[in-house]
Amino acid sequence: MIDVVEIEVAGGTGGNGAASFVRDRFSPRGGPDGGDGGRGGDVVLVADSRLVSLDRYADHRPHEAPDGAAGGPNQRRGASAPPLEIPVPVGTSVWLVDAPGPEPAADLQHPGDRAVVARGGRGGMGNRRFATPTRQAPKWAQRGAEGQRLRVRLELRLLADVGIVGLPNAGKSTLLTAWSRATPKIGAYPFTTLEPNLGVVHLGFDSFVAADMPGLIEGASGGVGLGHEFLRHIERTRVLVHLLDMTREEPLEDFALINGELQAFGHGLAEKPQILGLNKMDDPDARARLELLEPQIDALGLPWVALSAATNEGTRDLALRALQALREVQAAEAQVEAHELPVLHPEPAQRARFEASRGDDGVVDVDGATPNWLARTLPLDEREAREEFFTRLRRMGVQRVLTRLHVKDGERIRVGGVEIAWEA
Repeated sequence: MIDVVEIEVAGGTGGNGAASFVRDRFSPRGGPDGGDGGRGGDVVLVADSRLVSLDRYADHRPHEAPDGAAGGPNQRRGASAPPLEIPVPVGTSVWLVDAPGPEPAADLQHPGDRAVVARGGRGGMGNRRFATPTRQAPKWAQRGAEGQRLRVRLELRLLADVGIVGLPNAGKSTLLTAWSRATPKIGAYPFTTLEPNLGVVHLGFDSFVAADMPGLIEGASGGVGLGHEFLRHIERTRVLVHLLDMTREEPLEDFALINGELQAFGHGLAEKPQILGLNKMDDPDARARLELLEPQIDALGLPWVALSAATNEGTRDLALRALQALREVQAAEAQVEAHELPVLHPEPAQRARFEASRGDDGVVDVDGATPNWLARTLPLDEREAREEFFTRLRRMGVQRVLTRLHVKDGERIRVGGVEIAWEA
């Protein structure tokens, strides 16, 4: 099962605006009537409860939304493209690769959750939009803008209520099998479980989802033994069942080791409610060790249950304790006011409408969403289109800034990667 993958996504390009004129016998000198192009499609991630892994994205192929339709004569607007919906498992976190942050950009925790990760480009304006009293017949129109293109990292974290943790061979897979109908691979050697397994634990009229977390070892918080991959899945569990192998010489040292790794990893793992499962009580040595260590176990201040996952002894009692702790956590969560998370729109942080500075090559760069859009979509080889471009820049206040930078008429400037001679 693949639970981390990087993919490239791209919104669709907007449709081109149309350059056309009214042509009928009643209007032999009709004006421009070119319609606008439609917007390109967005790329949208959708949480789908039927998916359990990210395997389908292992080929890393780009995912591109459809383009908007071009405008037409008679002011016909091109159709906007539908979104490209990419299904992902419930529990997927979305990280922007080129703009990393401490928190994911989106968290799809419920079926049907949606996140727009790449916006489609704006449609180009038709030539009727550029007609003025002094420019009555523009023969050009605007091209559609390209959509956003970026890389996102998808991380799947299991959405289990109860996570079973412990050293390799503590009996986690055996316990999950005893609790539910899950049939994980079981063997007496480390890392039999290379990925978490889920099982539904039914207790009369109630139930919860449990996850058998792969065995942790010393150094897991630093990535040893695939530690980061495993610990990530524990983050969303509400309650931890910490399983100890009581046939080992120092089970309490094992307890301290695992808790140390949880503390070192952070993300609130060490603060989760824990229930101790003292396993392998079918072994006489384990029972003797429990009698010897019981005062020290009580001193930990955690609820504990002695059990044998192999014989089912005590497994129901442990499940009932876990359910009780889970309901207490959920009741506490219900007291916290819920805030609906907005759908992700990965726009850059709010900044000024444009910025201008002189580059190392002496050319002044003008950078801003609107100037860049105009430079990349208007046919600047057309005189009237250039006039429109510079008129719009002047309205934005670009001329005042360029004057302060001592840019003279005819000097080359660069807008959105396009070099052009400034016309004051």
